[in-house]
Amino acid sequence: MKKNFSAIVLAVSALVFAACNDNKTTETSTDSSTVSQVTTDTTAVSKTSNEFVMVTAQNGMAEVEMGKQAQSNGGSQDVKDFGKTLETDHGNANAALISIANEENILLPTAMTEDHRNHLAEMGAMKGKDYDKHFIDMMIDSHGKSIERFKDAAANNANARVKDFAAKTLPTLETHLAKAKAIKSKMK
Repeated sequence: MKKNFSAIVLAVSALVFAACNDNKTTETSTDSSTVSQVTTDTTAVSKTSNEFVMVTAQNGMAEVEMGKQAQSNGGSQDVKDFGKTLETDHGNANAALISIANEENILLPTAMTEDHRNHLAEMGAMKGKDYDKHFIDMMIDSHGKSIERFKDAAANNANARVKDFAAKTLPTLETHLAKAKAIKSKMK
C-alpha cells in the first residue's frame, strides 16, 4: 500500500512539474519505436519538421546498416562498393541530422524500426546474386521515395535548418539512385 501511495505522489508531482514547465512534450509512435519529442516555445518545431526528421533518422540508420550488410553479403564488387558509399554518405547525413535535432530540441530514435530490423534480418540470409538483386531493387525503390520526401522538405519545410539539410542532402540521394540503376542495368 505504501508503494502505491508513493507512486501516486510521484506521478502527481510529475504532472504538477510538467504543468508548470514552459516546455511541451509529446510522444510520437513511429512503427514500433516510441520517442519523446521535446520542443520549447522559443524554438518551436512544426509537426511536419519533426515527422521529416524522425523518418529520415530511422531510414538513415537502416541505410547505414544495409550498406554494411551489402559489403559482406553482396556478390558483385559494384554492390559491395555501393554498400560502402551508403554507409559513409548516410552516416554523414545522420551526423548532420543529429546536430539539427540537438539544436531544435528533437529527440531522435535510438534504434531502427521493427520493420527495418526484420527486413535487414531477412536480407541477412541472402548471399551473392540473390542478395544483389533484392538489395538493388530495394535501393531503387527506397531512394526514389526518399528523393520525393526530400524535395518536398527542401521546398516546403517551415524549419530553415531542416529545409537546408534536405536541400543539401538531396543531390547525394539522387546520386545513390543513379548508381543503383546503373548497377541494376549491369545485372541484366
